[in-house]
Amino acid sequence: MAKRVGFIGLGTMGRPMSTNVLKKGFPLIVYDIVPAAVEQLRELGAEAAASPRALAEQSDFVITSLPNSPDVESVYLGDDGVLAGARPGTILIEMSTIDPLVSRRLAGQAAEKGIRMLDCPVAKTSDAAVTGTLTIMVGGERATMDEALPVLQTMGTDIFYCGPIGSGHAMKLVNNLISTNLMALNAEALVLGAKCGLTVETMLEVMSSTAATNGQLVRTMRNRVLAGDENPGFMARLAHKDLGLIIQLGYQLGVSLPITALIREQFSEVVAEGLGNKDLSTVLKIKEHQAKVRVRLAEAGGITPLEEGAPQR
Repeated sequence: MAKRVGFIGLGTMGRPMSTNVLKKGFPLIVYDIVPAAVEQLRELGAEAAASPRALAEQSDFVITSLPNSPDVESVYLGDDGVLAGARPGTILIEMSTIDPLVSRRLAGQAAEKGIRMLDCPVAKTSDAAVTGTLTIMVGGERATMDEALPVLQTMGTDIFYCGPIGSGHAMKLVNNLISTNLMALNAEALVLGAKCGLTVETMLEVMSSTAATNGQLVRTMRNRVLAGDENPGFMARLAHKDLGLIIQLGYQLGVSLPITALIREQFSEVVAEGLGNKDLSTVLKIKEHQAKVRVRLAEAGGITPLEEGAPQR
């Protein structure tokens, strides 16, 4: 008999991830504070739980995909939390992007009850969540990862063991430090080139052949904001949140992160301008507004002057 999977958090990433768990043959129990999100999974064949505790009581694996560290702690702890309902031997799979020190603390509390835990944050976009091709970074005991692998493989194709508990969340923050910093750096470069009279096509072609190339430039920006698509593959407000976690972790560990602190303020502007629910590549709009130029591929209007005013939402 297939083991039962409980899934808590049916948002932009959690909904398609849980759907893939169900489609791949695992009996699924779901919980979310948004009834409509639960109903969508019920229509596909999942069961609904009344609380995280009730879900954990019925599950062999409990997956959480939530916005931030306090949300995970709230769901794990308390009378109606996951740890109150999970049985000894249950495997908890924490797939949010949170402070790795929090995941270590929760894993210690779980271990006291004979409950195992993995931290397994994901990378790539919501499109990859739909297709089940996410990158998954795993922290915890390798034997526990091996036991959970069939569940993880329903959601991702690139699964990496990163080390002891907390290592998955640490790896995710290291990854996002680079990816968000690159996005802001790309925006500066593209706007500068546009002001010099270069086309987006020329800049992409040349930089794709040099050490200046990066995935955010040639994939994310090309396919989203530069093509006129601002739908979120990864929301700018979540990038802003992750940068806060990264700076906090650096402070806790005595690691200075001055460049990242500056980039976080760039994303603070994005959120303040009402662009937080757009793709993180819309950080470009802040630079466009400052330079009074709109930078797009020819198919999306090309390089055009901007009038005075706030960045277009």
